[in-house]
Amino acid sequence: VWRNAWAAAFSDYRFPHLTAAEWPHINLHLSLLTPPEPLDVASEAELLALLRPSVDGLILEADIGRATFLPAVWEQIPDPAQFVRHLKMKAGWPATHWSNRVRVFRYATESFGEEESG
Repeated sequence: VWRNAWAAAFSDYRFPHLTAAEWPHINLHLSLLTPPEPLDVASEAELLALLRPSVDGLILEADIGRATFLPAVWEQIPDPAQFVRHLKMKAGWPATHWSNRVRVFRYATESFGEEESG
């Protein structure tokens, strides 16, 4: 857990590193993932038909690239097609990418953490 927290705070190239000034204002949240369930899909359209918005976490992986979005990401990206497209870009692929080598897994989470401070 601490390695993932450290990586999120200091190693995620998509965001600025956590600063000492921000530390007193952060809230900690943990998400426990259920075992990933493989989805046998041959196309993005099949994947979109199986997705359960606000429920499913999603993992996409292929020969090169792997990415996941927790179910909480649905709050920022509620449209299933956009959810998948953004996840593909997170994996380093074009938003329109699909191939027969893409492997798909879904999972659920149990999340808990500190209350938001205001």
